[in-house]
Amino acid sequence: IAIGGFSQGGAVALRAVYDDDQGTSSATGDGGSSYAACATLSGWLTFDKSNGVNDKVPLFWGHGSFDDKVLFDQQKYGVDKLNEMGVTNVEDSSYPVGHSSHPKEMLAFAKFLDSVLFGDE
Repeated sequence: IAIGGFSQGGAVALRAVYDDDQGTSSATGDGGSSYAACATLSGWLTFDKSNGVNDKVPLFWGHGSFDDKVLFDQQKYGVDKLNEMGVTNVEDSSYPVGHSSHPKEMLAFAKFLDSVLFGDE
């Protein structure tokens, strides 16, 4: 399962995978995660404690450097806080757009998903 979203959908995806109050139900019987990946595009972090179960789930975080709805600073803040919580497999990048997507962002996102779901081969 790969879960992701844009703007508020990205905030919900982060919360569903990594939040202490949410992610424990996503654990598999062997203590691993049932998530293959998480993605947020112009999203923001809404919690301050990781569930620990999904910390190794890879994250793609793309954000527009001219975003006036979800300010660009939210990306750095979110990535830094997630790193502090133990979520370290994060691919973050920025693009010269406002609160929208960029073709290069979509290409990077597609490559991320391809790599996570099908491997680097």
